[in-house]
Amino acid sequence: MAEPIALRFHKSLYDEDAVRRAAERFAALGNYELGASEADWLVSIVPVRESVRARLGDELSNHALFETILGRKGMNT
Repeated sequence: MAEPIALRFHKSLYDEDAVRRAAERFAALGNYELGASEADWLVSIVPVRESVRARLGDELSNHALFETILGRKGMNT
C-alpha cells in the first residue's frame, strides 16, 4: 500500500467546511480521511494513482484556501 500524504491546515487560517469541500473535490484521485488536532484540521490521502502524488497535496491545499476565502466572503460554492 502506498504511503499516505499527510496535510495539516491550521484552524486559525482554514475553515473546517472548506477543508472538507476541498477533500471531496479531489476524492476521485485518492481515498482521504479527515480529522482534527487541537490546532489543525488533518487530512490523510492515499493517492489512487502514483502519477498524481507529487501535486495532489499542493492542489488540495490551494483549493482549501480558496474555499475558506469564499466562505468568509459569504460566497460558498
